Amino acid sequence: MFRVAICDDEQTSLVLNKGLTEKILTDNKTEFAIETFTSMNELLNVMEERRNEKGFDLLLCDILTNEMNGIDAARQIRLLGDQLDIIFISSTAEYALDGYAVQALRYLKKPIDIEKLREAVLLSVKHHENTGCIHIMVDLRDVTLQYSDIFYVESATRDVNISTGDNMLTTHEKISDMEKLLPEDQFYRCHRAYVVNLAKVKSIERYEITLVNGEKILVSQQMFLETRNKIKEYRDKQKLKSEE
Repeated sequence: MFRVAICDDEQTSLVLNKGLTEKILTDNKTEFAIETFTSMNELLNVMEERRNEKGFDLLLCDILTNEMNGIDAARQIRLLGDQLDIIFISSTAEYALDGYAVQALRYLKKPIDIEKLREAVLLSVKHHENTGCIHIMVDLRDVTLQYSDIFYVESATRDVNISTGDNMLTTHEKISDMEKLLPEDQFYRCHRAYVVNLAKVKSIERYEITLVNGEKILVSQQMFLETRNKIKEYRDKQKLKSEE
């Protein structure tokens, strides 16, 4: 699911940008969800509330809004550790260099050119397609890990430990950011300190998961029923795939 946030304090522009984005993603046969916001403060509050959940993949926003300009908002978004792509839309090129300073994907001028918007949106879609692997830094080395090699991710203060069954890799990331890099149909946050690969689960009981290699990890009391349902849902999908 490709998640898009669109922010503009002008209702006409908000509706137009939402409609264009819907058309682009529908034409591309991309499964998507779009949320709209009329202020950057509202958007930032929502992102803060959901920082332990799957976040947005793409933000389209006007640089000039009444409460907070898009550049300042983007700086705050980057402080949250979010890796979403940002497309700025503005009637002026005055802030273009500032836009790239906060790693904006594109800076588009009004009136918006749908083909330029299409190119930018589909570039973001490509960025967020599941590639079957993640790249992490371990002791200043770039390490590529296949999803299928990961058993679980464990929070370790300011780092995370990634178990590959017979090895443990440590990288300087927050578990909430690591969670966003992993496909939600295969990985699940079963505890504030653990994200588990559902494909590696052997069994679950209160309040513990046993993995196929015999390791055990915790499941929080609040997440037990949901975790059990996620495991069942994953197994049912795998069974259907094998029967096709």
